[in-house]
Amino acid sequence: MKFLAAAAAIASSLMLSGCLVVDADITERHWDNDDYGYLLGADISARAPEITITAHSNGCTQKEHFEPTVRDRGDQRFDVGFRRTTPDNCKALVPDGRSMTWTFSELGIPANARLMLMNSIGR
Repeated sequence: MKFLAAAAAIASSLMLSGCLVVDADITERHWDNDDYGYLLGADISARAPEITITAHSNGCTQKEHFEPTVRDRGDQRFDVGFRRTTPDNCKALVPDGRSMTWTFSELGIPANARLMLMNSIGR
C-alpha cells in the first residue's frame, strides 16, 4: 500500500511540475563507473522552477560536492547531469541519501524548458 501511495504521489508531482525524462539504464552503482553517477532520485518543480537530486550520502555530502552539466539541445530542451566531484568519506548511516536543489536560473535553463536527466536513478 505504501508503494502505491508513493507511486501516486510521484506521478501527481510530475504531472504538476516540469517535464523530466530520465535516462535510467542502470548497469553500475558506482560513481567511478558511470559518466554522471547514480542517484537515488530526482524531482522537478515548476513552481520555483528548480531541480532536486537525492544522492547517496555517508553524512557529509553537500551541494558543493556536485558539478552540474547542462547541454542545450535546442527547442527549449536541455540535458542535465550531476557529477560528484568530492567523495563523501564520512561514516554515518544515511539510507535516504541527501537532497540538494538547483534553480533553473543557477543552471542557466529557461523556466519552461524540458529536461532530460543524464544520471542513472534507482536504489
